[in-house]
Amino acid sequence: MSQPVSKVSAAEISRLAGVTRATVSNWRRRHDDFPDPIAGTENRPLFDLHAVQTWLADHNVEAAQSPEAELRTLVRARATPQAITRVMEALRRTGDQWSAPEAEDRELAAEVIAALGSARTTDTLRTTLDILSERAMDEETSTGLYITPPRVAAVMAALLRSATTSEIGSVLDPACGSGSLLHAAAREGAREVFGQDVSPVQVQRTRLLIEADTGLEPVVRAGDSLTGDAFAELQVDAVLCNPPYGQRDWGSGSLAFDTRWDYGLPPRGEPELAWVQHAIAHLRPGGMAVLLLPPAVATRTSGRKIRANLVRTGALRAVIGIAPGLAQPWHVGLQIWVLRRPETTAVVPDSMLFIDSTGVAVHSDGDRVGSDAVVAAWQTFDGQNPEAAAESGVSAVVRLVDLLDDDIDLTPARYVRSALDSGEFSVQVDAALTGLDSAASDLNSLLPAMPGLSEATGKSWRFVTLADLANHGQLHWFRAAPRSAETARGERRVLTAPDVANGETASGGMDSAPEDPVDVQEGDVLMPAVRSSSGGRSARVATAEDAGSLLGAHVHALRVDQSRLDPWFLAGFLTGGENVSATRTSTVRFDLGRLRVPVLALEEQRRYGALFRQLFLLRVTARRAAAAAEQSVELITTGLTAGALAPDGGGSGR
Repeated sequence: MSQPVSKVSAAEISRLAGVTRATVSNWRRRHDDFPDPIAGTENRPLFDLHAVQTWLADHNVEAAQSPEAELRTLVRARATPQAITRVMEALRRTGDQWSAPEAEDRELAAEVIAALGSARTTDTLRTTLDILSERAMDEETSTGLYITPPRVAAVMAALLRSATTSEIGSVLDPACGSGSLLHAAAREGAREVFGQDVSPVQVQRTRLLIEADTGLEPVVRAGDSLTGDAFAELQVDAVLCNPPYGQRDWGSGSLAFDTRWDYGLPPRGEPELAWVQHAIAHLRPGGMAVLLLPPAVATRTSGRKIRANLVRTGALRAVIGIAPGLAQPWHVGLQIWVLRRPETTAVVPDSMLFIDSTGVAVHSDGDRVGSDAVVAAWQTFDGQNPEAAAESGVSAVVRLVDLLDDDIDLTPARYVRSALDSGEFSVQVDAALTGLDSAASDLNSLLPAMPGLSEATGKSWRFVTLADLANHGQLHWFRAAPRSAETARGERRVLTAPDVANGETASGGMDSAPEDPVDVQEGDVLMPAVRSSSGGRSARVATAEDAGSLLGAHVHALRVDQSRLDPWFLAGFLTGGENVSATRTSTVRFDLGRLRVPVLALEEQRRYGALFRQLFLLRVTARRAAAAAEQSVELITTGLTAGALAPDGGGSGR
């Protein structure tokens, strides 16, 4: 059967060639032999992919795409969503080999298998499956469905280990989505994993991820767990779940007499409490459930009866607040609920654990979940001495009777802040203010050193892309592959993306080392592979202190010929407004080869570079001062509102 012609847009051609869209427009105007559009509209023409690739090769234009970008171009130009879905369903993993014996489109299956075969790490495997799934789900309508980030999923899976149980047997995720939670459970040692999701594509993504990375054969079914439970009779040792967010029609009318509602009939506006009870219903007595929920579940008036019953019976054991920006929806600080199905003869516990992980110090590798502290607090609470889990400003152990008021408000910060130790907190505030004073002094000392500036009129530059500079030998481009699940050995430090953005030396340990290590050299231009949360980019030049460390998995290194390019000149223009705007679309990742810099004489480059270096120091120092100010304000506000501090003259001040 003949294959349909693969079509690409001008934007996709620019990504394929590693140039800007303006360059593609110039090619169309200046080269009579550039392929004519075969479809689309005047404003968005579509071209024959094969013809474009032939033209690029004839004109010695090398593709500057990563394998992941090439796969994305392939599946969008070459295959329909239905074709990708059929290939995913046909894929099988046997040992280290992929196959698709039942695939209808053998050519497409072969290209997908080649992409999967080149994915040597968990991160690249996940990215490859994401690309396939994105295309397969193009025609699906789904709202409120979010991927659980691997770091959050790992914390949730680790919480399944109690003080008395070191092994995890069977795990169910009734809304498994992309499979992050089941994957984390499998890597934590689960022996059996079960999953269900409304999207058949997500079911296949979950299956493929777990089979390929862990060797387990998951049992994953398609369907709505609340209205069409595929595992109605199944009881497991543990449940992990990040239920759909903002679900309106979850079947409340038809499920009014369902036997799962042991703690109360969930109101129509409380779908999360339906998922909580669904999770408990699938647990064996003594089994544990860990769910990621919106904070409103802990406070809404409509759910207080169910919350009261969960607390009163000892089913709800802990509520953990995490910072906004760690999981979607990004603007909300979500909560992790830890539950245990009560055993018939067990004594009801008399207390509950609350953790506010936003009070845990941020790790240098960006661990804002406070993973170790959260898991340690839970395991201490679940042991022989629950009271020992309390830590001022981080966690509190609260008697159940003190929770059963009219509101049943289970917000962690409410209890953690009320348990603050005033003496210990005062020391923290003093340290924060000292840090703020030091940061402000550093900032003030930089301003007099700023070079002078003059007006420039009518600057007209010729630009060149990084891909062109690399092709002409003026720079070499390094990016380390993400590490595999195997444990790295050694004592060398790893330069992470936060280190680059914050102007710090390497802080990562060998547990964050990449699969293929790249040594950082003094003078390398370092740039994170993703945008910052503010949408901008950070780039800097490696110092003597950076030299000898390893390049982190999400950091680019550009090693320039310093007889032709000034490193700070390059770093400055890479983070300029035009380059940021050109790469601000669609995702936080970007194609570095498309970024442009002006063509200037070396002496002029050095003048710009000296100023860019000062501007980088100013930016980093200002960020540190702002962070110190924010920390000081937050600590003092918390102390005042929690009663641990008072203004001078209040009778109970410091």
